[in-house]
Amino acid sequence: MSLLTYFYISIVAVVLLSSRAEQQRVLNYIDGYRSSFKYHQQGNVNLIISAPHGGSLTPNDLPDRKIGGCLRHSGMSAGLCTWWYNDTCTDGQRCNTTTVKDTLSDEFAENVVNELDIQYALKPYVVIGKWSRTKIDFNREIQEATLNHPEAMNAHRHYHGNIQQAVDKIKLNFGKGLLLDIHGHSAGNYTMVGYLLTSDQLNRNDLNTLLVPTSIDLLCNSSREECIRGPNSFGTALESNQLGIAYPSLANPKPGSLRFLSGGYITKNYISGINAIQTELPYDIRAGVNRRTHARNYARAVVHFMKQNHLLLSK
Repeated sequence: MSLLTYFYISIVAVVLLSSRAEQQRVLNYIDGYRSSFKYHQQGNVNLIISAPHGGSLTPNDLPDRKIGGCLRHSGMSAGLCTWWYNDTCTDGQRCNTTTVKDTLSDEFAENVVNELDIQYALKPYVVIGKWSRTKIDFNREIQEATLNHPEAMNAHRHYHGNIQQAVDKIKLNFGKGLLLDIHGHSAGNYTMVGYLLTSDQLNRNDLNTLLVPTSIDLLCNSSREECIRGPNSFGTALESNQLGIAYPSLANPKPGSLRFLSGGYITKNYISGINAIQTELPYDIRAGVNRRTHARNYARAVVHFMKQNHLLLSK
């Protein structure tokens, strides 16, 4: 074997070993209540990543949420849906529940977390759902999420207890931070960046005149226009990192008549203590053949956004 050939083989071996090491470098997760979710609480950065709707486990002792709640037309609960797994609803009509899975949103979240660790040595706090949405919805308030089944309620409390624990740690160690809630949708090939503003509200010309709260008011200071659809907005960061069209952003400030999801229970529930953003990702980004590259670009967009807004802090 010539010296040149030996040198070439050695270089290839190093590259392959390095690549394999990167692929195997993952955070150590702990299983939550009855494996309903997994979490990582040893974060070194003021970032939380949640992915509630990608799970596929279906415990046999939990009822399917497909039965829905019950809407009664008279009595104390008239006009409201009540959510009980053992309610026969003979004196009302069923309320629908959403049970659609966000395909591979859990894997995508893990890939983003891995890329943050590999590329930037940043380990966020992480909570990822493992139970199917047919059994529990971690992004709904507890009654609708669980149909008041005791085991589902315990899982819901533990999932959100881990998010709250991460929020508390970030407030203590850093003073400020960001919660990213990762979802998927099938409405079109664009990303919805949810700040608790509806499409009608985002279609206005001046967001600074809105009298409703957003999920990043802790960050926005005096200009919602700047932080929600300006050059330093998260939608703009996604677009500038090869992640397609995002609403709202500098280039695409208004969703117009497109379907738009503004953010759910997780985004709403923690904004008194931390900035929160829900991203609804199209199938191609979260589950297509290039999903690992998209995860790398998403991680880069997160770091870019947090740096641009003087939000990124680590230890």
